[in-house]
Amino acid sequence: MLSLYWSLSAGDVNSSVLREAGSANTVTSFVDRGQDGSGSPLRRQRFLFDVSSLDSDGVFGSELRVLRKKTATTRGSTDGRCCLKLLSCSSAPKKSALVQTKVVEEEGVSRWEVFDTWAFLKSCKLPQNRLLCLELEALDCRTGRPLDLRALGLARPGRTSTEKAFLLAFGKSKKRELFYNEIKARSGHDNKTVFEYLFTQRRTRRAPAVRPAKKLSVPPPQQQKMGPRCHRRRLHVNFKEMGWDDWIIAPLEYEAFHCHGVCDFPIRSHLEPTNHAIIQTLLSSMDPGVAPPTCCVPTRLSPISILYIDSANNVVYKQYEDMVVEGCGCR
Repeated sequence: MLSLYWSLSAGDVNSSVLREAGSANTVTSFVDRGQDGSGSPLRRQRFLFDVSSLDSDGVFGSELRVLRKKTATTRGSTDGRCCLKLLSCSSAPKKSALVQTKVVEEEGVSRWEVFDTWAFLKSCKLPQNRLLCLELEALDCRTGRPLDLRALGLARPGRTSTEKAFLLAFGKSKKRELFYNEIKARSGHDNKTVFEYLFTQRRTRRAPAVRPAKKLSVPPPQQQKMGPRCHRRRLHVNFKEMGWDDWIIAPLEYEAFHCHGVCDFPIRSHLEPTNHAIIQTLLSSMDPGVAPPTCCVPTRLSPISILYIDSANNVVYKQYEDMVVEGCGCR
C-alpha cells in the first residue's frame, strides 16, 4: 500500500496499478485472514476478507494481490508455465464460479500476481457477516493437471505482514470527505471526547518548548494600518509530534500554510476581494462602528493524499480536499 500511495500521489498510474486507480480518491486495503491447510500438496488456497467496513457507494474497481515468492527449484509445470485460477468459494447450493484465469511464468524472482475482482464483487451478494471468500488453484496449462501451490511460492507460513495477500477497493466519493470524521471515529462520538483524545495524544509527545507570550500593547487607530497586509504564512504540520504516527502512515508531515494580515482600504487586486468585501472595507475605514473590517482568509486550497489505518484496522488511501492554503484574500 505504501508503494501504491507514492505512485498515486505522484500521478504515476502505470501497469503496476489499475488504470482506473488514477481517478480514485479512496483506496481501501483488506488483508487476507485465511490459513493454509495441513495437507500436502496444497491444491487450493482460500482467501478471506472482512469487508464489513466497505462503503460500496462510489466503488468502481477492485483487485486481489497475491505475492508469489521466489522458489529454489522449479517444480511446477513442465514448460515453466502454469495457469492460476481464481474462483469464488462454493456454498450450498451455490457452486464456485470462475473469477479470472492468469497464465504465469515460473520466474526466479518474487512478484505480485494481480487479479481483477471487480466484476465478481459487484455481482455477488455478500453474506450477513460481510466476509468475502475467494479460492486460488494452479493447473498445468497443457494437461490441466493440478499443481502444488507451495512449489509455486504461494505458501503462507513465514510471511511478514507486508507479504500477505490483500484486496483493494477503488472508489471515488462524490461527497466531500472531512478529515475530522476519521479523527472522531478513532476517539469517540462527541466533540468533547475528540478534544480529550487530541490533548492526550499531544501530551504523549515531546512538544517543542513554548516561548512566553509577550505583552502586547494596543496601538492607536492610526498605527493599526501599519500591520502586515493579508498574505500567506508558513504552517508546518507534523503528525508525529501530534502523536498520530501510530495510525497515519504517510505523509508524516506537510506544509499547510495559513492566512495572516489586515485587509485595509484600498484592497490590492491580488487579494481577489469580492465586491462585498470592497464595500465593507470602505465603510469600515470611514466608520469602524458601521461594520468590522474584512478578514484575511484562504481563497484557494489544494488537496493532499493520506495513507492511514482506519478505525476498522484497514489500510486506507484517501485524498482529502482543502488541506493546503494556496492563496489568501479578503472576504
